[in-house]
Amino acid sequence: MSILYVTDQGATITKTDGRVVVRRENKILEDLPAIDIERVVIFGNAHLTTPSMKFFLDRGIDVCLLSSRGRYKGRLQPEFCKDAELRRMQYKQSCNQQTSLLVSKSIVYGKLRNMESFLKRQKRQTLQVKQALQTIKRCLINLNRSANLDSVRGYEGSAASMYYKALSSLLKKEFQFTKRTHYPPADKTNILLSLGYTLLYNTIYGIINVVGFDPYQGFYHQTRHGHAALASDLMEEFRAIIVDSIVLLAINRGEIVPGNFSNQQGKIMFDNEGLKKFLNRYESRLSSIIRHPVQKIQLSYYQCMEAQVRHFARVIYGNEKTYIPFVNV
Repeated sequence: MSILYVTDQGATITKTDGRVVVRRENKILEDLPAIDIERVVIFGNAHLTTPSMKFFLDRGIDVCLLSSRGRYKGRLQPEFCKDAELRRMQYKQSCNQQTSLLVSKSIVYGKLRNMESFLKRQKRQTLQVKQALQTIKRCLINLNRSANLDSVRGYEGSAASMYYKALSSLLKKEFQFTKRTHYPPADKTNILLSLGYTLLYNTIYGIINVVGFDPYQGFYHQTRHGHAALASDLMEEFRAIIVDSIVLLAINRGEIVPGNFSNQQGKIMFDNEGLKKFLNRYESRLSSIIRHPVQKIQLSYYQCMEAQVRHFARVIYGNEKTYIPFVNV
């Protein structure tokens, strides 16, 4: 993959002579062969020229727009996939309560199993880690007995609450946090988690769009205006093994330090140097090769995500009976 991240405020993205060039004040920041670019992610204030927009649209290149703090704003989206039949089946199946319940159980099962696996792999088995593992184990047992979506969400919430306490206990002291907070993130680590989850959401969204689903019609997450519920559904099983993993590594290996953060008018800000390091760590993780637990072949994590979305499409079509989540044990 060749993903172009634009993080410098005031930059201009141009397309000329077969290359995509990012400039700021006559200084070239990036100069890449246009044919190699697969996705573009823009943080904050950057300008896209008309030729560059036309090129991205013609090539089907997804352009994601985030705030300077990493919050999802929208996207320049290529032509919608022409597979209307898949979307028709998606709408039909998502309205079936039993189907939604079975899919949701599988999604949450995958999430909890990967949280469990992530914690078991840590050399430091703190008290909080042990308590979280006990809670996750109990929730996995009860999950199978869930009769409705509310109980599934309840077990997920209980497990996640204990899991984040365990994750905090594994971090350097200056990065430990009390609880998971979303918008706005309350501390340095929550900023990194929110940024990572936004990147993951965007990655899954792009794959969903290529496969042909409607990203806004989910099965587990409730539908609300402006929220790509299906992207939130299918990213769940990858949260711990992609985002939480790189947050832990980046902090404990000293790649991200307290000096990368500042307090501006009561808001904690993440600097550009730290952001670029985090993006490099994220792309490195997506490119890592592992053995797919079901297909038994070597794939990158990004390819595993694509394989999961395509597997889900076959389930929706009725070609495969049950959605099997990606579990990296």
